[in-house]
Amino acid sequence: MQVHRFHASALLAGTAMAIALLAVSGPAKAQEAAAGGNATELEQITVDGAREGDIVDVPAAVSSADRDTIQDSYAGNVTQVLRSTPGTFTREPPDQAGVVVNIRGLQGMGRVNSMIDGVPQTFRNLSGHSGTFDDMLYVEQNLLVGVDVTRGAVSGAEGMGTLAGAANFRTLDVDDVLLPGRDYGVMTTVRVGTNGFDYSRLLAGAARTDMGEGEIGVVGALSDTKRSPYENGDGILYPNGGAQHPKSGLFKVNFAPDSDHRLSLGGIWYDNEFLPGSSGYNWLINNQTYTAKYTYRPGSDLIDFSANAYLNITDMEFDGSNGTSTVFDGRKGTNTTTGFDAANRMRFDLGEETELKLLYGFAFSHDEYEGNAKRGANPDGTLVKAGAFGEATVSHGIFDVTGALRYDYWSLEGISGYEAAGTGGCPAGGDPCPMDALSRSGGDLNPKITVAARPLDWFQPYVTYAHTSRPPTASEMFYPGGHSFDGSSDPINNNPNLVPETSRGWEFGVNLAGEDVLAGGDRAWLKAGYFHNRIKNYITYDVDTDGSARWVNAGGTTIMRGVEIDGGYDAGRYYAGFSLTIADTEQPEAVISGVGNDTGQLPDDFATIDVGMRFFEEALTVGGRMRYVGESKQAYINEASSFRLDDYTLFDVHASWQVNENAKVFLNIENVFNRTYMQANSGLADNLAGIANGRGRTFIVGATAKF
Repeated sequence: MQVHRFHASALLAGTAMAIALLAVSGPAKAQEAAAGGNATELEQITVDGAREGDIVDVPAAVSSADRDTIQDSYAGNVTQVLRSTPGTFTREPPDQAGVVVNIRGLQGMGRVNSMIDGVPQTFRNLSGHSGTFDDMLYVEQNLLVGVDVTRGAVSGAEGMGTLAGAANFRTLDVDDVLLPGRDYGVMTTVRVGTNGFDYSRLLAGAARTDMGEGEIGVVGALSDTKRSPYENGDGILYPNGGAQHPKSGLFKVNFAPDSDHRLSLGGIWYDNEFLPGSSGYNWLINNQTYTAKYTYRPGSDLIDFSANAYLNITDMEFDGSNGTSTVFDGRKGTNTTTGFDAANRMRFDLGEETELKLLYGFAFSHDEYEGNAKRGANPDGTLVKAGAFGEATVSHGIFDVTGALRYDYWSLEGISGYEAAGTGGCPAGGDPCPMDALSRSGGDLNPKITVAARPLDWFQPYVTYAHTSRPPTASEMFYPGGHSFDGSSDPINNNPNLVPETSRGWEFGVNLAGEDVLAGGDRAWLKAGYFHNRIKNYITYDVDTDGSARWVNAGGTTIMRGVEIDGGYDAGRYYAGFSLTIADTEQPEAVISGVGNDTGQLPDDFATIDVGMRFFEEALTVGGRMRYVGESKQAYINEASSFRLDDYTLFDVHASWQVNENAKVFLNIENVFNRTYMQANSGLADNLAGIANGRGRTFIVGATAKF
């Protein structure tokens, strides 16, 4: 198996195609750029490029951040964006470039469907005694234009085999690069900073032109960000906040031969090298994501069809040249995910203020991990997920009743263990030999019902009851129980008897929205909800009844519950936004919790408040942000040995100035008061280091130009 390295030359070819089209497109008809990208797909309870006005109309726990929020307010730091979203957190060790999304206390092993442009990112690698099997999403910050989060049961293909929700990271498209009314253009962004933020830069080109009755658009981009070790609030250089220099690129082509048909093809490439303190090896990561999306919308109430196909390949290699360890130097692993889905929406007018909306479709994904002889505790295996889903919404008067049913099928294949070379029937001098093949399969019916009402234009209460389920992964079922699948461990530590995790959950929510609340032309909105989930067969690493350590289904019921509030006020000249989470989401802990099975432990409460003002006809925005994180815990061995983490409150400043149509400059100051703190849910290795890992005061300045 060969790890494919990404080089800038691979992207230059794609960008050259975009620039070539710029040159030949000529003065095609001017078209207004679509603000915010795609439309909200309410039937699937996904917010694809939605704005606050759309979100507050959705009877579900959904959130969305746009490009301005990610790039201007947070300087591209999408993990901070997620932590400022109610009910949503991240695992954030400073030495790991992968983004790990936690929703309502659940993360890893596919409990949350983390996607780039709708493509699931399923790579995981257990490395070191304080490592995790979390799904890791690798994306370069400058390419992001939005992140959409759905908490709880998710309809459609995005909810297949997930327990807690979904997060979709959207990347640049044609309209994000072009100026309004332009059909070709170039965009560039540059940032520089202090305290370990060296620089970040983006170059993108896009064009579109007529094609018969339709048009064709193309966009290409190159991006990289260089970071160095940083100091905490005490001025101490944090030892595990290693250097990294991710390089990435993107190329997309959109074909629309007429107003009915649209085909979009895309590719995103990511390449990085970094040293996680929990492993002792440099990780060489290469991630490739390819998409093909087709829609047919002829303007009929009976046909609104979409189909998607995707491929994601994540290659990982260990480099022990840092000298810290050699046992697994040269480890290689490839995680390959392929899939497709299709859905159609229908709408019927039943008269007397009654309307019926239907959504139905199917989805399939194939996830395979393959490693070399030094794969360690990362077993080879294949997980297939497939299913069909349907959803019907009846609207009559002030009421909307939505009933949904999905069938999720799963199938696992792997190897029970390996014999060491020179033992048993395995020839000497070669790689370990595979033992018996194992396979398991099953399926679950997961219903959902939502009742919503709008007795007043500004008031919408709703209640949802839903079932979700998550099948075990190859990492859990075929785990060797020791350091390596090389014949040195007892394959009995596999557990072919694992069954899926299941959740039964209630959600009670209310959406409030109004205009001219305190002043003419202002707008206020609020989403508040309470969730209560009962999870059975939670999978954790523990000592089984026969005395062997393996992944097992925990007994009893795990209850996770909490309150989530998200709101804002905008009067043009000044604005405010806030989010608040108060929850109890403790997970079952094993007797050796945190060692080889480090799971996310969230603070019970966290909140963000962002206020600001706009000047010079709203061209200049100046804002301040407070981030509060309550007390939390880092699991380690047992309750007595676990680390107790203090609460902390941080203050940031951000500003952006739209100089003119072509240029914007921005400033970010993180941790203005240089507070010393230990980040919640940052991992065992960070806590064992004994040094606060929170980044000290950091300045970042930058500019974006469009031509």
